[in-house]
Amino acid sequence: MKERLTSIKNVALNRTWVSFLNDNHPYSLMHWSIGGSHEDTKDVWLLQDEMTFEAQEFPTIEKALQWMEANMEDISDVLG
Repeated sequence: MKERLTSIKNVALNRTWVSFLNDNHPYSLMHWSIGGSHEDTKDVWLLQDEMTFEAQEFPTIEKALQWMEANMEDISDVLG
């Protein structure tokens, strides 16, 4: 599991996103930031369920990976 999370982190940091399967269910982890004079600044990592498009926000990639380690047991097929 640690190796897969390390792979997910490396791909996400290199490309700002990564897709993977958890129990044959597709997810993406992506960096999202917005800014500008009329926008609230936001810099978060999103974990998105690619079937429902529901997303969870995390302030750092480390927090996202900690959540994934605690809540996702069957991560496979890391795609960059």
